[in-house]
This record gives sequence, C-alpha cells and structure tokens, in this order.
Amino acid sequence: MQKQKTSSPRLISGVLILTASNLTVKLLGLLCKVPLQDVLGDKGMGYFNIAYSIFTTLYLVATAGLPSALTIMISGTPHNSVRRKQVERIFHVALSLFFTMGLLGAILMFVFARQLAEMAGSPDAYLCIMAIAPTLFFICMSSAIRGYFQGHRNMVPTAISEITEAISKFVIGIVLAYYAINRGESIEVAAAYGILGITIGVATGMIFLFVCKFLHNHDKNENCAVIAVIGEEVSSKRSIFKKMFSIALPITMSSVALNLTGIIDAFSIINLMKAFTTSHIAETAYGNYSTLAVTMAHLPSAFIQPIASSLTPTLTSTLAAMKNSSTEEERIANKEASVKVMHSCLKFASIISIPCAIGMSVLSGPILSLLFKDKDSVSSAAPLLSILSIGVFFTAMLTITTSILQSHGLQRKTIISMYSGVLVKLVLNLILISNPNVGIYGAPIATVLGYFTMASINFYFILKHIGIRIEFFRNFLKAFVASGISSIVTIAVYRLIADLGYNTIGTFSAVIATAIVYFILLLLFNAVQKSDIVLLPKGQKIYRILKKIRLMK
Repeated sequence: MQKQKTSSPRLISGVLILTASNLTVKLLGLLCKVPLQDVLGDKGMGYFNIAYSIFTTLYLVATAGLPSALTIMISGTPHNSVRRKQVERIFHVALSLFFTMGLLGAILMFVFARQLAEMAGSPDAYLCIMAIAPTLFFICMSSAIRGYFQGHRNMVPTAISEITEAISKFVIGIVLAYYAINRGESIEVAAAYGILGITIGVATGMIFLFVCKFLHNHDKNENCAVIAVIGEEVSSKRSIFKKMFSIALPITMSSVALNLTGIIDAFSIINLMKAFTTSHIAETAYGNYSTLAVTMAHLPSAFIQPIASSLTPTLTSTLAAMKNSSTEEERIANKEASVKVMHSCLKFASIISIPCAIGMSVLSGPILSLLFKDKDSVSSAAPLLSILSIGVFFTAMLTITTSILQSHGLQRKTIISMYSGVLVKLVLNLILISNPNVGIYGAPIATVLGYFTMASINFYFILKHIGIRIEFFRNFLKAFVASGISSIVTIAVYRLIADLGYNTIGTFSAVIATAIVYFILLLLFNAVQKSDIVLLPKGQKIYRILKKIRLMK
C-alpha cells in the first residue's frame, strides 16, 4: 500500500522537473529563433524549418516508440532479486536498437538530402538537411538513456540534458549564422551554418547523458527490500526485443502520425502555393508561418508534455500493482489510485491549455511583437497564430489521452486516432491551401481540425475500453468559463494601456492581470480542490494560505 501514497507526489515531482526543463528549452528555442529570424529572414528560416521538419519525422520513424517502450518495461519490472540484471539487459537491447536506427537514419538523410529538398519544393534547403543529418544518431543515443532514467521516474538527467542541448545548439547556431553572413555567404549557406548548431548541441547533451549513466545506477542505490522467488530469471535478449518491438511499433506509428502534420505543411505549402504565386513568396510564407506562428503555438506543450512523460511510468506501475494485488481490497485501492492519477493529469492539462489557447488567440499580434522586430512578418503571422492557437487545447488532450491508452496497453488504438487526424489534415491542406482566397491560412485551419479529430477519437477509446468517466464538466467546462471571463480582462487591460502608447507594458500587464483573475476564478468555481492542491510541493501550506484568505473551503 505504500506505493499508493507515494505515486502521486512522485508524479507531481516528475512533472515539475520536466515542466521547468521543457519551459526553459522552449523559451531558449523561441528567444534564439528571434536573432536567427533577424539574420536569415523568413526565407532563410524556411530552409531551416524544412530541414528540421524532415529531421524530426525521420527521428520519430527511427525511435519514437522505443523510449516509451523502454520506460514502460523498466517501470513495470518487479522489484525482485533479478530486477537489476533485468533492467540492464532491457537497456542494452534498447541501446543497440537506437544505435542501429540512428546510424541508418543519419546516413539516409545525408545521402538523399537533395531529393528531400526537391520534394519539399525548395531545392536550396538541401544544405540544411545535410547539416542536421548527424543529429539523428546523437539524439537516438540520448533517447535510450532518457528512457532508462524515466523508467525509474528520475527526470533530472533528462531535464539537465535538454537544457544543455538547448543552450548549446541555439547559441552555437546563432554564432555560426552570424559568422556565415559576415563572410558574405548566401542565405541558404547561412541557414545551414545556423542549423549545424543543433547537431553540435545534441552531441553535447548525449555526452552528458552517457556520463550520468556511467556514474549513476538507480538499482544499486535503490533502498528497497527484495524477496528471492523460485523460478525468477532474467529474460532473454530475444524475448526482450520482441516485447519492446510490440510496445514500440504502435507508439512509433502514432507518434509519427502526430508529427506528420508538420511534414505535410513542409511538403505541401510551398508546392501548392506555387500554383498561384512565385516561389519566393511561397517560401517566405512558409518560413513566416513555421517560424513565428508554429513556434509560439508549440510553447504551451512545455507544460503539457511533462505531465504525459511522468504519467506513463506512474500509471504503468500502478496498473502493474493492481494486477498483482494479493487481496480484493488492495486491487480496488490501486484502481482508485490509477483513476485519480488520470483525472488529475487531464484536469491540470486543461487548466493550463485552455487559457493558453484563448490568450494567444486574443493577443497574437502583441505577443509576436514582443519578440520579433520585423513588423511585416508579425502582421503576416498574427492571424495565423490566432487560428493555430485554438489547437493548443486539442493537442494537450491528445497528449494526455495517448499516454493513458499506451499505459493500458492500448497503443494500437492511438494509431487509428492519429492517422484519422492526419487524413483530415492532408485533405484539408490540399483543398484549402490550393485555393488562392485561402492560401497559407488553410494550414492552421487544417491543423486544428486534425488535432480535434485525433483527441475526440482518443476520448472515445478511453470511454469504451478503459471505462472511466471523464467528467467533462469538472475537468474542462469550469476552466473554459474562467478563461472566457479572463479574456475580457485581457482585452480591456491591453487596450487601456496600449491606447496610451505603451504596447509592451500593455501586453505584459494584460498577461499578468489575466493570470491573477483566472486563478481566482478557478478557486471560486471550485475547479481546483483540496485534493489537487495537496499534490503540489508544499501543497498543505498552500492550501492553508488559500483557506485563510477564503479562496478555498
């Protein structure tokens, strides 16, 4: 029963660690794209983003499911006398797979760089593709070790390595891009220099993770009593491989499908827009959309992805405990614990994503103006971000529900939902972007509807196969109403201050005022309860303060 008491705090601890690192990484990525955009312009960033989209897709094809499979298998390994040997064998099998897939992927991407660039409708992007190709190998090796640590619910090495990568790759990228421009290199060459920073940064993060793995072994330091049981033995490499493959394949297919929304844009926007405009305008439009609108819309995932990353091992461990319960009472207690974890994750994800979606949609222009100097680029990207930000909520729900289904062994169900959404995205891209009256606006519209399709089908599978009541009113509606009211405050505060000529101060003031009003409304609507607050670090102290000022009962 001890695990029940500690699972939720460990979940929240892991969420906070990964949230801090992901937010830092996202902010570094966003802030460093600002000088890159100034140096390379929308067209240069188009080359940059085409290469990055192709890299991300090939990376997911190679390894997307393996980190999750590694995490699930390690967290689900019983605490018995052979656990340490079993875990190490699982890790070594995974590492050999990562090595092979990463090396093959890097070679293929480098050799076929010109063909990939031509397929995207931007032949000059091939230098960027070649420059980022080695990153596939480095990040595959890093993912193996991250999966190992996350399987032990130790998020610290992952967090530090991600920050190390972010600092290294973007600082180096900026320096190299400026160096190329000062040498008088062309935009496509300067973009290749800039993206080379990612390769160097990821290699730095990989070295750090290997040092962590060499110096630290979780199971050696694990202070838990184990009981030798007759018949316990370490699984063969063949059986581990088969199990890992069975878990990883459906996760890989669903993860690739999720990323296909970006690759569909990379291969369709320029090609479709060329039918009614010039190549220069098409490449510039894609660069503007992918750098400003897409980058900002992805920022809230820094808060959501850690919840999903911590949910998988925690929920897997709880479900394993429920399966191995010795009494009916213990089984029921473990089941209630798993349901509580799922509801908490959905609630926290909605509380974060709904105001982000509404806030970015309302303040898209002012927010982009804070970061990017080019007024023409901002004015072009602002309406695109207003549309795309609506999908933040659907993406958050998709991320959490996918983790829930995967933890219950329903990985194959996510394939259906993901590829249904991809089909919606592809069809709408072809129809909308090819229409001159819609053009680039078709991309964010198709993305939002694609994510909506994916999330909706995931919820259907959870209701049908897991049988838990989602409680939409408690988890979603209250947060939506609070966000709607808060958005009125957002507009009022911004207009009041911006009309005086202080746009920057108005934006910051509107965001702060909205956050305060939103938090108060959540408490008044009883959207956040005592059971949610006490899960947080210092939760009891926070609850006593809120109760003292009469914001909670």
